[in-house]
Amino acid sequence: MKPFRLLIVLVILAATVACSEKGDKYAFQYVTFKETLPYHQGQEHPSCVFDLHVLKANGTDTLFADAFNFDISEFLFDKRTTDVRGAMITFIDSIINLFKEENKEEIRFAKEEGFEPRDIDYEYVINTEVHYGNNRDIIGHFINMYQYTEGAHGGTFITCRNLRLEDGSVVTLDNYFKPGYEEVLIPVLEKKLLEYAECSSRDELDEHGYFSNEPMFVSPNFEIRQDTIDFIYNQYDIAPYSTGITTLSVANDEIRSILR
Repeated sequence: MKPFRLLIVLVILAATVACSEKGDKYAFQYVTFKETLPYHQGQEHPSCVFDLHVLKANGTDTLFADAFNFDISEFLFDKRTTDVRGAMITFIDSIINLFKEENKEEIRFAKEEGFEPRDIDYEYVINTEVHYGNNRDIIGHFINMYQYTEGAHGGTFITCRNLRLEDGSVVTLDNYFKPGYEEVLIPVLEKKLLEYAECSSRDELDEHGYFSNEPMFVSPNFEIRQDTIDFIYNQYDIAPYSTGITTLSVANDEIRSILR
């Protein structure tokens, strides 16, 4: 049976997530694609599953909207464009091609070796949302992504992209904190990790699902909230897959000396 052929159709849904206190200046819509695509028509497996819900900015502040859309297109879909929809279509098409080629090769190899081919399933789930974090006019674009491309298990990743409303520029560790911030932040984060893992020393971290022999670092993946900054450590950053995602919350008052 021939592999599927697909005409990709994306639906843009009116967003209810535009933060009302900011009005139409900072409005958003979802670009959505939800589909299960079997390799063989009429067979459940192997299949390529997409469940994508990605925000695009469409408010009246075009400077911010263009910067927001460019950032998410590049970050998620590796396309330097403000056209989120077009970037998503290209991404979907590339994943489908990989899925088809991998299953095609598996079927060829299995036939040559005389055994039944494995079902190589793909799954991509992406959901994004926006949060207004503090009084400094910074927006947090939260990206929750699950990806499975064969193997024992998939991977879940959470990323927060912080952008300034005035121009859409990305907030980074280096432009949010003063130089030398690591000297202050790392000891604080080490203390927070011990509290989070309910350990009294770094030597106990291994027993609680964390890497005790790896040096602590300041995660570049963080959310700026009203009174705190949440540092997000994804799977394998400071712990194995089984431990999951760790978020360490640091109060602004604890690190005020290094805030710009």
